[in-house]
Amino acid sequence: MTNPSSHEPARASDASPARASDASPARASDASPVRASDGERQAVADRLNAAVGEGRLTLSEFTERVGAAYAARDQGELTALVRDLPAGRSVLSAPAPEPVAAPLEIVVGAIKKRGRWRIQPSTALGVAIGPMKLDLRDADLAAHEVTLSARTVVGAIKVWVPRGVRVIVEGRTAVGTRTIAESNLPPEVDVPTLRLRLDTGVGTVKVYRT
Repeated sequence: MTNPSSHEPARASDASPARASDASPARASDASPVRASDGERQAVADRLNAAVGEGRLTLSEFTERVGAAYAARDQGELTALVRDLPAGRSVLSAPAPEPVAAPLEIVVGAIKKRGRWRIQPSTALGVAIGPMKLDLRDADLAAHEVTLSARTVVGAIKVWVPRGVRVIVEGRTAVGTRTIAESNLPPEVDVPTLRLRLDTGVGTVKVYRT
């Protein structure tokens, strides 16, 4: 009688086949981002500067983006800052007109401006009796350099401007104080410029940089 055990198939080898993942070549590492140069950072800052005069960015948006541009380490960070802007400046900015005293549009009352509002190359606001509060941090500029004239006979004028823009303050106060946070930007730095003509008869003038 034939022993059944003699017909058992040969036992598979204990050695397991090599895993496919072990045999596959090592995954290539992702390409490193390309470092940004000083010239590329400045080019992006110039484009952002032009975008303010075109009305595409508010002053606060410009301040935030230009700071990020100068701090950028690679080209990808710079590209992200201008991705929503067209290439190149669309129009040349005309010089701002000379500031003049604003007409008195309101006899008794107040003028308050905040949020996203557009400042034309020459804008004038006036109140005979009453205060004026002008928040320019989210304002759109219709040109690279604009002139804003504000005047009260009796009343205070307060203006808020973002850092990173040049502010030139002119005007006079007959009775009262003037507190102005001066711009410390070098003259050769090309940034949006606000020329403020602030006149009060009796009242204070305060310009804040935030």
